[in-house]
Amino acid sequence: MKRKNLYILGTVLFVILISAIFFLVKGSKKDPNAAVKKQSPLTTKILINELPLSDRPFTVLVPHVTNRLFTFVTIGADKAQTASLDLEYQSGDLLKGARASIESPIASPYIKAMILGSCSTGGKCTFDTDLKSGTEKLKLTFAGQDVTHLLKGDFVFLTGQKNFPDGKVSFEPSKLSAKENMIMMNSFGLPMPVTQETLLYPVVISATSDKLITGTMTINQAGVTSAAIYDGTAYQPLKVLQKDSTVTIALNQKPWSMKADITRDDEKGTQESLTLYLLGPIVLYK
Repeated sequence: MKRKNLYILGTVLFVILISAIFFLVKGSKKDPNAAVKKQSPLTTKILINELPLSDRPFTVLVPHVTNRLFTFVTIGADKAQTASLDLEYQSGDLLKGARASIESPIASPYIKAMILGSCSTGGKCTFDTDLKSGTEKLKLTFAGQDVTHLLKGDFVFLTGQKNFPDGKVSFEPSKLSAKENMIMMNSFGLPMPVTQETLLYPVVISATSDKLITGTMTINQAGVTSAAIYDGTAYQPLKVLQKDSTVTIALNQKPWSMKADITRDDEKGTQESLTLYLLGPIVLYK
């Protein structure tokens, strides 16, 4: 009897052992058809102002005669897969902001009117006053790249502030231009490539009319050998006065223009065709 029980117990243990070996071997085998999945990183690396100048979209903010809104324009952003815009600006002692996602595929030029204020669902709007300076952030991603490029630059409303917050560029309008509604900004990229190495960043002044823009631009930048200004067709040489690391440029030019169609959200979504006026960009050559 005892021998029979031992035999049964041995048989059970043998079956358990064989089963355990079977499952261990099966679990250790890899499916040859299974693709190795690379886990996505929790965060994407962000590169600030590291995108080459030739790949940067030409980007501007243009004021409107009502001073209720401005027009955002970017040309060349269609190279990117996705894009988004963040704006912060100072209105009196308050910091205001605006955000926009740019629809993909990205049009070039991409044009969007943005309200300087806010509107309720009922259509009642309030608009910001005492406008001074701001920061523009344009985020771009490109196919085949696992990084996000962030282009970051300053802009100023020249009736409220004459210099960029970074202290690099200032513009003192003449009496002729002092009352004009103009915005000075870093345009990130260029509307047309240049053949020389550039310094700092391209500077544009936007306006609401084709009147002469006159005044003195002062740029704190060492190593400048010459400068040029885009006139809507080509780059024209600019006379510069350089002392130590300060460059002074006397401006007395008419802006070039481009047509745009915008949606006036401050006027319940009505459509408007208008002309945008741009002086520059001004580029500094090394």
